[in-house]
Amino acid sequence: MRVLFLTPRFPWPPDRGDRMTAFALLRVLGRDHEVTLLSHVDGSEAPEARQALLELGLEVETVPLPRLGSWARAWLALLSPEPSQVAYYRSPAMRERAGRLLSSGGYDVAFVQLFRMAQAVRGIPHPAKVLFLADSIAQNLEGAARFEPGWKRPVIDWERRRVAAYECAAARDFREAWLVSGLDRDVLRRRGVTNARQVPHGVDPALFDVVPERAREPRVMFLGNLSVPHNVDAAVFAAREVFPELRKLEPRAELWLAGAEPRREVRALASSPGVTVTGQVPDLGPLWAAAHVLLAPLRFSSGIQNKVLEGMAAGVPVVTTPGVAAGLGVEAASLVRVAADAPGLARETASLLADAGAAAALAQRARAHARVHFSWEALGRELERVAREARESGVPPLT
Repeated sequence: MRVLFLTPRFPWPPDRGDRMTAFALLRVLGRDHEVTLLSHVDGSEAPEARQALLELGLEVETVPLPRLGSWARAWLALLSPEPSQVAYYRSPAMRERAGRLLSSGGYDVAFVQLFRMAQAVRGIPHPAKVLFLADSIAQNLEGAARFEPGWKRPVIDWERRRVAAYECAAARDFREAWLVSGLDRDVLRRRGVTNARQVPHGVDPALFDVVPERAREPRVMFLGNLSVPHNVDAAVFAAREVFPELRKLEPRAELWLAGAEPRREVRALASSPGVTVTGQVPDLGPLWAAAHVLLAPLRFSSGIQNKVLEGMAAGVPVVTTPGVAAGLGVEAASLVRVAADAPGLARETASLLADAGAAAALAQRARAHARVHFSWEALGRELERVAREARESGVPPLT
């Protein structure tokens, strides 16, 4: 089949959730299908970025989106019903290019990543358009507001209400709107999005080959792009509130905060005893092998967290919060340890550090579950299904 794949940001390097997802799915789709990537670029892309996508066998088309103009649109949108995240990516040039490709390229399916990119094809007729929401950003914003200063909460709430309305309106323009968590799917359905569908998420298959070589000292790791608000909050919470409690129970414990683009408040945590901030790591394999526990104390998030899936696949036992665990579904209780506050998270982590047998059993169950249930190939098959069902409906793609 021919796939038109639209992304708001160029999917290289795969250093944060949306880029990781796009790159992994493009790699799978590129093996068996003709895929055209259509993406914004803002001039910050690495010189090798385009070549990395061409090596997957893709056609690559880009539309410039200068950051200065994007930020100006986002700020001005505060005075309108349009979400600032949507205004940031608003581009007549992108919409013109997407419309031209859909009307002339004979594409079997159009895959649009994230709600903020829906505007590129909204209203352009095609029987097999899929909107990959991944999770509900409105739900994420609702959780984030609780941890922001009072002056910022009205702004976040205004964005949340606009995003909630836009997610629903945009989703209805597509054949299907995809979410990776049943919780977020149900949220959208309660808002009237009847075409909301839960789909499999994926994980890097190379992680199943990680062989544990645990560090000498008990090592607890947090992983994520450390410029993203929910990861910044989790890293600071882990270092300032969970880790001191953990050290009361296991004085030898170390906390490693790994991930790209650590913000200043995260870099400052490296001055705390026992805390290491790695910054960008080209190969996470050795870190996964050395870690005794993945601590993912996210206090606001939605959907399924890549970091948790990666820990499960790498054979590292996971300790996390109830909201993150809920994204894994009803099996979560047998796959991860869960606590809602800093003392509880510290106790669960210390328990795993103290009992290697229990830690290994938890990691083994989670790894086996991840191997069966989280696959980029399965997500690719969902896209094939949509194209097939559109063909069988008797309405061919526009040519």
